[in-house]
Amino acid sequence: MKFEGPKSVKIKKCPKVGYFGLVSYPKSVTTIGCQLGSKGGYNTGLTEDEERYFEKALDLQPNQLNKHSKWWGDVFNVEYAIRLNNTKTTELIMDNPVNQLKYKVLLSHTDVANSELEKNKPGVQFYIDDEELKAKEELKTLNFELEGMKLIIGFTPDEKKGALRLFGKIGLDTMSEDVASSYLMQEMKRDPKKFFDIVTDKEMKTKMFISELSERKILTRTGNMFKYGDDIIANSTSECVEYLNDPKNQSVRLALETKLKKHKKA
Repeated sequence: MKFEGPKSVKIKKCPKVGYFGLVSYPKSVTTIGCQLGSKGGYNTGLTEDEERYFEKALDLQPNQLNKHSKWWGDVFNVEYAIRLNNTKTTELIMDNPVNQLKYKVLLSHTDVANSELEKNKPGVQFYIDDEELKAKEELKTLNFELEGMKLIIGFTPDEKKGALRLFGKIGLDTMSEDVASSYLMQEMKRDPKKFFDIVTDKEMKTKMFISELSERKILTRTGNMFKYGDDIIANSTSECVEYLNDPKNQSVRLALETKLKKHKKA
């Protein structure tokens, strides 16, 4: 095998203002070693195959890099401890096995976030600014946005209002198609992946139907419970979907569809 990872990463301090407005003293560093886990072993970040790879690359004895080896405390944390700048970016270039090993240790350390997206997690002091990973995440988000826009454009006016109900919007009867499209775009921009998942759900139309029935009080919803008249038909949205899709309950579904049509006309 070979090292699977970026060619280089930048590690940055999470800005947390201290006394007198100082984040850290100039030229100060934080030293990070391989961390002991709660179960006694070291958080090496290595799989068994990676252990074998690095043992060979560093000319070490077999099993010298397992999670319970003293090598991590006696050698790595002494000779190879990771020094991170507190006031400027630290760059780690993966051009040798030691730096590659340091990268693996950083990934598994609880004080270091694996990306800028996670830098606000409790206890995190540093984050890895991986430009390649960031570019991939940004591209993924952009793809969700593009697909989301295509879906919005392809929706009928009624589907746009139905989709909005899935995001908690109510009182949509008099809303124009352009306004509905604008609101959907806002929801999509807020969280492109979540939006895409919701509007591509295979049960989306049934969920839209349930949302409209609830809004018009044809179904009574209390918390996650759904009632039709005096009968409890489901204790969650997913259960309600199953109930309405069940061939045994098609007479109930037909009755609900009829009531909804009459309600709209009224």
